[in-house]
Amino acid sequence: SPYILSFCERMRVNGEDIPGERLAEVTEQVKALADSMEDHPSQFEMVTAIALQYFYESGCDIVVLEVGMGGATDSTNAIDAPEVAVITNIGLEHTEYLGDTLEKIAAVKGGIIKTGCHTVCYDGAPEVNATIAEICREKQVPLNQLDFAHLEPGSQRLEGQEFRWKGEDYYMKLTGSHQLCNAAVVLETVTCLRERGWKIPEEAVREGLENVSWPARMEVLGKDPLMIVDGGHNPQCTQMLKASFEQLLPGRKVVFLTGVLADKDYPQIFELLMPLAQEFVCLTPVNDRALPAG
Repeated sequence: SPYILSFCERMRVNGEDIPGERLAEVTEQVKALADSMEDHPSQFEMVTAIALQYFYESGCDIVVLEVGMGGATDSTNAIDAPEVAVITNIGLEHTEYLGDTLEKIAAVKGGIIKTGCHTVCYDGAPEVNATIAEICREKQVPLNQLDFAHLEPGSQRLEGQEFRWKGEDYYMKLTGSHQLCNAAVVLETVTCLRERGWKIPEEAVREGLENVSWPARMEVLGKDPLMIVDGGHNPQCTQMLKASFEQLLPGRKVVFLTGVLADKDYPQIFELLMPLAQEFVCLTPVNDRALPAG
């Protein structure tokens, strides 16, 4: 969430999107139950229920379940203790719902941590790490706190990059130094799953990293002319985008084809991109919340 081309992208089993007909069938099942409820579920709550039903019917051994917003009161948190609660990089976003400080947001995000699970936490701001550590102590949950001092970048190009994590060498097709941090989170999550008895061969991990694709995140659509698409929509993502351009295209000015929603921090987004820009071509997104191109 959000999807790039098709709503069906939001539910995948073994790398395959849910077929449209199957989505319609499961939606009909869930709709009948939702319509019978006095407190009708929200759209996201409906989507979560549809996804969980589909995963159940598909016989999934394990599910990667991404929260919609926050954590503590998110509908995805209706599950029992997960195998591993994964806390990724936290920034100041959705502050009207989650709180106006990193500590407050981390406390809400930490609501997915339950007694009986393991936790993996991104090496982020000290106040975030401290908040997550305190939640883990309270719930007696083992914490795997990342330390990016163990992360060694290697060669990086538009086609992919090499890196070393805790003495082991890896390669992946994703670009940008921020993706190295994300890959480290993945590797630590695999470590926790193995500790919990999941059999994940090393060759499967390497193959997964080498073949991973992430549409609309520093995605190279063409090279002549060079066209890159990125869906980052907050200052935190824009900072990563800026750093990636400076590293991969040093000294090169960029033409930005851009549209943004009015509720995003677009002044800071454009301020960050200004030093890289040859020009901006602005458009109005097809969305009720769109900021007009003008």
